[in-house]
Amino acid sequence: MGEHPVGRPRLAYGVPACRQGWDGVDELLSEWAEERPDLDFSPVGIVTRLSRIRTHLDAELSAVFGRFDLTAADFLVVVTLRRGGAPYRMPQARLMDALGLTSGTVSVRLERLERNGIVAREPDPASARGSLVELTDKGVSLFDEVAPVHLANEDRLLSALDPEQREQLADLLRRLLASFESSTSAAAQELGLILAPAHLARARRKAVGLGDDAGLLVVEVRGDSPAALAGVEAGDLLTSLNGVPVVSTTELALQLAELTGRRTVRAQVLRGNDPIGVRLNLPA
Repeated sequence: MGEHPVGRPRLAYGVPACRQGWDGVDELLSEWAEERPDLDFSPVGIVTRLSRIRTHLDAELSAVFGRFDLTAADFLVVVTLRRGGAPYRMPQARLMDALGLTSGTVSVRLERLERNGIVAREPDPASARGSLVELTDKGVSLFDEVAPVHLANEDRLLSALDPEQREQLADLLRRLLASFESSTSAAAQELGLILAPAHLARARRKAVGLGDDAGLLVVEVRGDSPAALAGVEAGDLLTSLNGVPVVSTTELALQLAELTGRRTVRAQVLRGNDPIGVRLNLPA
C-alpha cells in the first residue's frame, strides 16, 4: 500500500518538517520562504522537480541505449515504426508527425539508422517526393533485444514508488500533459464546446482584467448543442460539474463518464467574474 502522510507536520510550500526527508528542492523552498515570504514559490516544488527528475532519467536511459550503440532519439524512431505493426513501415511524413519533428531533423535521424542497417527507405508510390521508411529485419531484432532491457531499466528507476503511488503519479501527470496536448476532448465536443486549458484560461482572463480563477475557458459553442441550449457562451469559464471542480479536460471526461445514464448535469460557469449556474442535457 502507498504511504499517506496526510497528518505529517509541514512547513511553507509543503516542505516536510523533518529535514532528513528533504530533497534539493525543499532546501530551495525553505530558503525562499525566509528570503521572500511575499512571493508564492509553491510552483517551484513541482516544475523544478520535474526538470531535475528528467535530467536523472535521461542520463540513465541514455546509458542503456548506449550499450546498443543507440541514442534515445534513435530508439524512438525504432519504437514508432515497430508500434505500427507489420510490415513496420510508414511514410516519412507520417513518421515526422508522429515524432513531432521537422523534416530536416527526421532525415538526420534516419540517415544514421540507415547507415547502421536498422531502417531502409524507398520511394513512396503514393507521393512523388515522399519516402517510405521501414524497419529492416535487423531493426526488428534490435527492438526485441533492447525493449525488455529498456523497460526493466525504467521499472528500476521508479523503485522509490510502490504500485499505488505510480498509478497516482501517472493520473496526475496525465491531467497535466493533456492540458498541453489538447485544447478539448471528445466529451467537450459532445456538449458542443471547444475549451481552452486551465493555464491558457488564466492567462487570457488576466489579460482582460478578469479574476485569476481556475477552470476551462469556453472558446466556442456549437449551435443547437446542449451547451448552447443551456445558455453557455463563448468567453465563459467552466468551473465545475455537479459541484466538483473541473480544471482539466481529463477531469471533464472522467466526470461525464461517471454520469452515464443521467439526463442532465449542473454546471457552474463564470461570465466575467459573475457565477452562473446552468443545466446541461447529456448526450444519450
